[in-house]
Amino acid sequence: MWGKNKLRYIDRKSWNGHTHSEFCPHGSGEKTELFIERAIQCGFRTYSITEHFPLPDVFYSHPVGSRHAIYTAAMFYDELPKYFEMMNYLKEKYKDQIQILVGFEFDYIEKYRDWYAEQFRKFHSQIDDAILSIHFLPTQNGLRAVDDSIIDFKSGVLEHCGSPLGVAKTYLKTVNDALDWRTRYKPFRYGHIMLYRKWRNLFPNNEPWEDNQTRNTMNRILTKIANQNLFLDCNMAGLYRKTETESSPNEKWLTAAQKIGIPLVYGSDAHKVRDVSQGFNTYLENRYYKS
Repeated sequence: MWGKNKLRYIDRKSWNGHTHSEFCPHGSGEKTELFIERAIQCGFRTYSITEHFPLPDVFYSHPVGSRHAIYTAAMFYDELPKYFEMMNYLKEKYKDQIQILVGFEFDYIEKYRDWYAEQFRKFHSQIDDAILSIHFLPTQNGLRAVDDSIIDFKSGVLEHCGSPLGVAKTYLKTVNDALDWRTRYKPFRYGHIMLYRKWRNLFPNNEPWEDNQTRNTMNRILTKIANQNLFLDCNMAGLYRKTETESSPNEKWLTAAQKIGIPLVYGSDAHKVRDVSQGFNTYLENRYYKS
């Protein structure tokens, strides 16, 4: 995996750092080559393919909640050889037109940390870039997805946490725990750290999603990212969701991150070819590439 210093030399005005591929079970299924060709058309010079890394077998032992959330969360382990073969082929094919970084979006799940640490050790030399993200939170019945559907959100993490504010506190605590996790070859960039707000527009306008505690936790998170010389995913996918209509993190916290020198890497989080550059104009207009 590329080091922090090498990643910092990438021009963030032309880097899409968070995208998916035909290997994503909840994506469009369109050929990865079409994503790359679209990226070239949009003017990107560096393009990270960060497919959802497989989840451990034990994750599927006692699934609860939406079966869709469980069984389409990530590619399966036996697909990894084909993934590397295809991505490295495309990397070579398009090397004169765009710099492709092959990698993954890894999940942070506390009880599987030892397994993930082993995967980092196993694959770090085969990838260029990676993101560490949170899609699942623990509940009294098991892991539940944050972002699969509003029905699953309400019956899972919301019921467990008691309120949207409770979900926010649990999610941000988990981000903070991920930052405190000390293991070699951990990704240098944290993905969509406010994903828990994906369904916010489906709740009453006066429903609180933050308070002094969450603001303090966010400030601690940003301070740790800055102090560790890490990167933040400036994830623009939510701008186009009617349920969300904001980036992750949102504008207020992107500005706060910039003020303390955190590099914000644009992420379209594209699961469809048409979404390869979604929100990129907003990223450029707000000069989020400056830090």
